[in-house]
Amino acid sequence: MKSQLSQILLLINTFVLIGILAHIYLNRDLELDLSQEVLKVRGLVVTDSLGVERVIIGSPLPPPQLHGYRFDRGENADVSGVMLYDAEGQERSGYVTDNDYGNVFFTLDSKTSQRVLFMVEPQGAASLKLWGRNGNELSLGSSDQGSWLEGVSNGQSFNMIQE
Repeated sequence: MKSQLSQILLLINTFVLIGILAHIYLNRDLELDLSQEVLKVRGLVVTDSLGVERVIIGSPLPPPQLHGYRFDRGENADVSGVMLYDAEGQERSGYVTDNDYGNVFFTLDSKTSQRVLFMVEPQGAASLKLWGRNGNELSLGSSDQGSWLEGVSNGQSFNMIQE
């Protein structure tokens, strides 16, 4: 009796699986119409109650802002992604890809300068750089060629490279 029930269940499961696979195969080229559910824009600016820009999402993003003034990133330095600003409109963080080489960046900034940079290249090499005050800094990275750790602490340099 149990053997017969198992065979019936196996047969039903086989037909259901064949039906699912046929449905997937027949609808493989079906394009979804998300026009009513997706907002497609080149950029979005979120402001606070005082009208200060706090989040900008864009492709490309506007030039960086420091103390209320925008400055040029340089030639072939356009980026796309998300930038965060503090209550004074000062750029404080970004999660972007550059539009030229294809690196992806995550940054954290103080009021005056970049303090943390995490970057991954299209080929997979990854690096993390941290800056402190008075020239203190730390670089850490890894790629197919090896890993490294370099830094400066109170004027003393150190490095460790593993190849």
